[in-house]
Amino acid sequence: MKTNTMIVRSYAVLCVLFSLPAFFATEFFAETLRFDIALPGAKMEFFAAYGGLILGAGIFLAFTAKENARIGLLAILCLIGGLFAGRFVGLFVDHGTTAVQISFLAFEFLTLLIVGSRLKQPTKTTTMVPS
Repeated sequence: MKTNTMIVRSYAVLCVLFSLPAFFATEFFAETLRFDIALPGAKMEFFAAYGGLILGAGIFLAFTAKENARIGLLAILCLIGGLFAGRFVGLFVDHGTTAVQISFLAFEFLTLLIVGSRLKQPTKTTTMVPS
């Protein structure tokens, strides 16, 4: 299996697995992240962001792993890069950071390094020779 495909498949599985607690262990997952989902509309947003959005990303990555792993890597870079940027800004704005959030930040940074290095590598191009 090619490395890029393996990376994209791994993140597809991680996204799907990460989304499941939002649907099936909602209170536990929200409590772990220190979210108050008792407020009106909060549970729906929690389902949407931590469940649906991440599940959708995982499904998209599964398709790109099969069709075009480089597009999957670019998607991972954009998704995880966006999470990292938001969390990094939040680190300076919100003084109530938890160990879970710091571990997410570290995982996101590591992901950006790995995926960025894979995207820097040249792609194989096919040269068409006129007949």
